[in-house]
Amino acid sequence: MSALPEDARIGVGVVNQKLQAAEAVDEVAARIARAIALFGRERVLLHPDCGFATFADNPICCGDLACDKIAAIAQAAARFR
Repeated sequence: MSALPEDARIGVGVVNQKLQAAEAVDEVAARIARAIALFGRERVLLHPDCGFATFADNPICCGDLACDKIAAIAQAAARFR
């Protein structure tokens, strides 16, 4: 990671939009902890692996499930404040 500029921030996908269940908060927290260990707390940005987009009327993740996954990210992130 030393090749990255010191002011670079890294977006890390901590939930998988293709899974049809929300990840456990502990699982998301473990992914966050790994990212912080690799890149440093101030450099890590949290988000889904690839967004919750819909393509050609084929939803990858329904709205309610997307909300649950975002809530899991928020709850897990709160542990690192």
